[in-house]
Amino acid sequence: MTRSIVKYQFMANERARNTTLQKRKASLFKKMIELKCLCDVDSCLVMYEKDEVPPEVWPSPSEAQRVMQKFQNSKILGASAMLDQKVFLQKSIMKMKKNLDKEKEKNVKCSMLICLFDENDRADLEGLKGSIESEIRLVDLMIKDAYEKGKREDSLKTFF
Repeated sequence: MTRSIVKYQFMANERARNTTLQKRKASLFKKMIELKCLCDVDSCLVMYEKDEVPPEVWPSPSEAQRVMQKFQNSKILGASAMLDQKVFLQKSIMKMKKNLDKEKEKNVKCSMLICLFDENDRADLEGLKGSIESEIRLVDLMIKDAYEKGKREDSLKTFF
C-alpha cells in the first residue's frame, strides 16, 4: 500500500479526524497568539466547523469584528482591491495574452531580420513581404484616422 492510501484510510476514521482537528486547531490558535504578541499585529480567527452552529472566534467576537472592520476600511486591502479567484485568473490570462502578443511581434521582427540576411530562402521573403504590407496598411489607417480626427477638431473650433 502506498503512503497516500494509508494516510487517507487514517483520515477516514472519524475519531482520528476529530483528534487531528483538535490538534491543528490548538496549533492555529497558538500561531495567532504568537503573531499578535511577537509581531504586534492585529489579527483574528473565525473558524466554522461542520456541525457547530456558532463559530469559534479568537480573541473575542467584538475584537474580531473590530479587526475585520479595520481590514475592510483600509486603503491597501479594502474590499474593492480584493479579487476572487475567477477575476484573478482572468487578469492573469489577459497579462499572459499581452505578453504572448509582444513575443509574437518580436518573432516576426526577428524572422524579418533573418530573411534579410538569408538570401536563399524565398518562402520566408514572401512571408516578410506580406508582413511588411500589413504593417504599411496599419500605418496608413492610423494616418487616415489621425487626419480625420484633426479635421473634426478643426471644424469644432469654428463653432466655439
